[in-house]
Amino acid sequence: MVREITKSYYLLLAIPIFVAIMAIIATAKELLMAVIFSALMVFLALITDMKPVITMNIDLPRTRVFAGDEVEARVRVRVKGGLGLVSIATPPASYGDSRRYKEGFDVVNGKAAQIVFKGFSDVEREFKFKVKALKRGVYDFGRIRYTYHHLFGLRIIEDEVNDDIKLVVMPRYRIIRRGVGKIKPSTVTPRVTPNRLGPHSTDFMDIREYVPGDPFKFINWKATARSIEGKLMVNNYEREGLRNVVFLIDLGPWMRLGYPHENPLEFGTSLVLSLTKVLLRYGYNVGLWTIPPSDVYVMPSSGQTQFYRVLSTLLRIEYVEEPRYEFADPALLRVIMETKPILIIITNMASKDVVNALRKSLCVGPGNRCRLLGRALVIDVSHGSIVMGEKLGDYEITTCIGRIGTRARLYKALPKGMLVVPWDPGCENVGLAVARLMPRVRWLS
Repeated sequence: MVREITKSYYLLLAIPIFVAIMAIIATAKELLMAVIFSALMVFLALITDMKPVITMNIDLPRTRVFAGDEVEARVRVRVKGGLGLVSIATPPASYGDSRRYKEGFDVVNGKAAQIVFKGFSDVEREFKFKVKALKRGVYDFGRIRYTYHHLFGLRIIEDEVNDDIKLVVMPRYRIIRRGVGKIKPSTVTPRVTPNRLGPHSTDFMDIREYVPGDPFKFINWKATARSIEGKLMVNNYEREGLRNVVFLIDLGPWMRLGYPHENPLEFGTSLVLSLTKVLLRYGYNVGLWTIPPSDVYVMPSSGQTQFYRVLSTLLRIEYVEEPRYEFADPALLRVIMETKPILIIITNMASKDVVNALRKSLCVGPGNRCRLLGRALVIDVSHGSIVMGEKLGDYEITTCIGRIGTRARLYKALPKGMLVVPWDPGCENVGLAVARLMPRVRWLS
């Protein structure tokens, strides 16, 4: 960089000196104009060779949107000093080749990249562009990258401005105000009961060893200090008598079959959120885990706060490129043994590998026995209509192509007690799917 600037200075100085020498030797007055012009160019380059002061900021009218919504961004640019071009890249273009941003947004109006010319006076520009949020998640949306090029090549400055702006794209969900059939749990339990089926109450039971998933506030530090083996001890409280429902979302590569923003994983998260809304309203506790196990999970609980816990957790879920289905989450097994919840598994029964993955993750003991599962509901989110719907959309053909082939053999290979419900998002929307699934959830209770 320094060598290029030095060469430019030498070149600008050499031109008028050379022309002046030629004018003196040839005694040609016509060359004086060239000398004056070259001297002016050198003077212009010297007085404009200063570091410009560039300030930028981006404004969003809202920072929480649903997938499919459009957001208009407004960018303000101020440049003081210098002479040249300023190329600007705003989100999502400012994040380069990030696949997450390419799949998550689409510029529908305007441009996310601009070029501003800085003349002798200060420049203030404002431009707008509109992006469409395609995929759920939490995105940084305050990064603006720019490159300043001096008109004579004396300076090239690359820098960025990063405002602390988060754009939250939430999955869409349906609110079912009237259920089809009976939805409330078939077994009514008392509000406070020794059976550990609900959230923790204030009734103390005993002290036991810590198990992954226990709230940190229940840790008994005095009992831990007195423990001979040095084990972490927690207070054990009775549970309230609400029925538990635990969602298990598969994160295998088959959940990505389709398009980045339309695949079984994206439709599955919308279905989970819609079912959570209904279940919480009808007196269920709702929890969430992933298959294979990860650090993203939600312990079963009730109330409106639990809905937002599930929502924030679903924003962090991403598919796993090479999953390892080798063990079951101890916290999940503990919840299954103690509360005997209704398990609702979201997956895509695309091949026999899915069956093997479910057995490795949920079945324990010799021969991978699944005695701990009890009754479980498997929602098979197929991807056939998702793929074909995009290809046939231009021909005004229905996007619902039905089931291609049969998966009955795969369904029979699942552990006993699992009820499989197929769902094709291209043929049935989320609202109809929720209305069809709720009576089956009550049957499992």
